[in-house]
Amino acid sequence: MGISVVNPRRIKGYASSQLQRTKTDSADAALIARFGWRETPRPWEPPTAAESRLQELTRARQALKKEKTRTQNRLDEAEDEAVRRAHRGLLEEIERQIEDLEEEIEEHVEENPKLERQCSLLETIPGVGLQTAAIVAGELGSPERFESARQAAAYAGLVPRHRKSGTSVRGSPQMSKVGNGRLRRAMYFPAMTALRFNSAVKAFGERLKKRGKKKMVVIGAAMRKLLHICYGVLKSGRPFDPSLHPGT
Repeated sequence: MGISVVNPRRIKGYASSQLQRTKTDSADAALIARFGWRETPRPWEPPTAAESRLQELTRARQALKKEKTRTQNRLDEAEDEAVRRAHRGLLEEIERQIEDLEEEIEEHVEENPKLERQCSLLETIPGVGLQTAAIVAGELGSPERFESARQAAAYAGLVPRHRKSGTSVRGSPQMSKVGNGRLRRAMYFPAMTALRFNSAVKAFGERLKKRGKKKMVVIGAAMRKLLHICYGVLKSGRPFDPSLHPGT
């Protein structure tokens, strides 16, 4: 018998559709069993030891990057020189730790042929550097986990969420943000770079701008497009080819 890992919101939505009002351990277990029988979710494949360590390293780096931003904000707001000196010292220490982790990530990738191959493919995409490639390789895992690029984007919470009801309620589509937040956040700055230097993403962004889309909508769409491209090169095992990713 296999194991499946499912977003809890799917179970909650299924419970609502079944009008289940009883909340006990036995009732929940029966509901989950019915969900598994009807939906047949994809079996879960645990990450390899190399993938687990890469996740641990990249997640630690992301946590330190967030702490660096918070410390920089405190430094900018501080007026007392002693407080500013303390924040500057902490900021320097965080930066050293980030550098150390980045070296560890680079060495770990180089020591593992599969990870090195994945990251080398991802680095052929303009806008994607080694550290972003390492996050994608660690968080996305094997592209075989997903049936399409859209599924990979949904996993990262990068698919648009539409709001429409009849003729009166017509909200603007928004990023769903239901998914792997680490992978989603890792796409932000690379997407900004790709909008300038990646021909496929740049053309895509220009088309959206001509249609009157707002800046953040364009960036969100570029993040999704970039992850589609990442999935494509990993799935095909071939370097980035802009002709395969038209700006549509």
